[in-house]
Amino acid sequence: MQDALITPRRFPPTLLPIIFGCLTVLLGNTNFSDGQESPPLPTDAQDVSPSVVDRLGEDLKFIASDELQGRDSGSPGIRKAAEFIASRFEALGLKTDTFEGSPFQNFQLPGPVGVSSPEQNRLNVDGIPNPVAPELGKNFQPVSLGSNGLFEGELVFAGYGISASELDYDDYADVDVRGKVVIVLRKEPQASDPSSRFDGIANTQHAYFSTKELNASQHGAAALILVNDRATAALGDEDQLLDVTGAGSARSESKIPTIFCTRSLIESWLAHSIGKTLTELEEAIDTSGAPASQVLENLRAAGEVHLVASQLEVRNIIGVLPGRGTLADQYVVLGAHYDHVGMGGSGSLAPGTIEVHNGADDNGSGTVAMLEVARRLSTDTSENRRTILFMSFTGEEKGLLGSKHYVRNPRWALETTVAMVNLDMVGRLTENALTVFGTGTAVEFSSLIDRMNAEHQFVINKQAAGFGPSDHTSFYEKGIPAFHFFTGLHRNYHRPSDDFETVNLEGIARISSLVTDLVRDLATTPQRPQYLSNRSRAVVSYIPSEIEDMNRKAALGIQVDLTASRLTVGSTDDGGAARKAGILPGDIILKVQDAAVENLDRLRDELAKKKPGEKARLTIERAGNQQTLEVVLGAS
Repeated sequence: MQDALITPRRFPPTLLPIIFGCLTVLLGNTNFSDGQESPPLPTDAQDVSPSVVDRLGEDLKFIASDELQGRDSGSPGIRKAAEFIASRFEALGLKTDTFEGSPFQNFQLPGPVGVSSPEQNRLNVDGIPNPVAPELGKNFQPVSLGSNGLFEGELVFAGYGISASELDYDDYADVDVRGKVVIVLRKEPQASDPSSRFDGIANTQHAYFSTKELNASQHGAAALILVNDRATAALGDEDQLLDVTGAGSARSESKIPTIFCTRSLIESWLAHSIGKTLTELEEAIDTSGAPASQVLENLRAAGEVHLVASQLEVRNIIGVLPGRGTLADQYVVLGAHYDHVGMGGSGSLAPGTIEVHNGADDNGSGTVAMLEVARRLSTDTSENRRTILFMSFTGEEKGLLGSKHYVRNPRWALETTVAMVNLDMVGRLTENALTVFGTGTAVEFSSLIDRMNAEHQFVINKQAAGFGPSDHTSFYEKGIPAFHFFTGLHRNYHRPSDDFETVNLEGIARISSLVTDLVRDLATTPQRPQYLSNRSRAVVSYIPSEIEDMNRKAALGIQVDLTASRLTVGSTDDGGAARKAGILPGDIILKVQDAAVENLDRLRDELAKKKPGEKARLTIERAGNQQTLEVVLGAS
């Protein structure tokens, strides 16, 4: 299921809403439609026969396997998934020759940003005899925080690049940087001082890359050069460069070319011009609390930044069950996206974690349910039936891009498509509760679901909305009535822990039975559904039993020594996670997983990405030596 930027740790622990672009997410909504009471679970096992469950399980084990590396759009892993789905369509006897003899609707999506060529991404400094040569990717790196373009100007050291009138601090107060190239440190002054005016050891907005870039631009700088502060540089084995996208994106349109440099490269310039090191300048700022900005006399920098977005080759997959009789030239779509968020990144709720996100529920569950419905309907003998289109969409996690591409480039005229049914996250059926969105997108849909459910006996949460965070939205926007089936959000959503073992296969089998009956009815009822315009918002709920566990926070069980200049363990709790893992008082915590944690605020940020009971890899320093420990996190 597609989402916007989700940061649930920022919300109160008793209410963790996730805000999507066009919907509201509320926790624990058990207010089902029409005031119905929960019916008893079905007593027969026709929907959960061992053969069906085994078949679903085998398919899902592959779709959600580490081999597919999280099925990120355009990746080798998702291409394997596409070939698997296409082979299943062919084995079921579906037509798979829609697009030049194949089932693949191929197209392109914007991919990762990268450097275009060394000739167009360069940095030169004049005024130093025998200078250290800038080398792309080794001691300097253009970053996508800024803009493309040529630059040239005098070099200026501008401290931390901060203008904070509310804190009586301004690195630009006594230096004119108009038309100049400014060098700016990461983070903030006095970062290890609990009494610092910059919110103690926590970060303020002035530490953000985007704030620094915007401030340099507003002061008229020609370009910005970023460099690690000493604390960040000390965390790794070497002074590492940021990746091209490592600084994120700036908030303003008035961006300037921005480059990240190693400390050693900057030190060579400072030594020649002012005879000081970066460390000496940082210490001076920390001690005095005043800026140390200055022009680097006789030094000029010139260069160019030219970053380009790559193009990802992606594909939707379509299997066709041809219709019969007078309805054959009309179409019903059953869809499920098959992409996920790969190894993490911006789509993950564990940002900074480089680990396979298998997406067993999201949306391995919808994919295998669609295949099961296709298997059942492939033997349908109805004499008068619409053509059924089984569609696997790519790019859903990046903004419903696969389904949007199809409706903008339909293989069959959209006016002949009478309905769309979407399956997204149907793998966590709990307490027999099933949410069905889109019951208000056609005149007949609310009563149709009631009629279909009479046999299957789910506790149906009917929602009228046709707009929501999945591919049915793309069809509804084009005037096509659409259903969306969903079993609820959970703690593993968009995390590496959304694995095969957490999925309810029997629940998928039962939902597949209901959807089979629904699609068959949509395909065979002579009168097509009457579209209804509906602007209501979808309410996407967490599974109620998940809420209590989600409110518990991951904890190490330590107290930090706030008098120390580095993130130092003061004591460990008796029976706590840290003590069990062998962490001792005096240990300095350097990293959680691969993320540097230079202060308590950063440690809290990284722990917020984890849940109690999950494992975390901590890099610590003890007696001058680094070591890595695995911690099973406790709860607070």
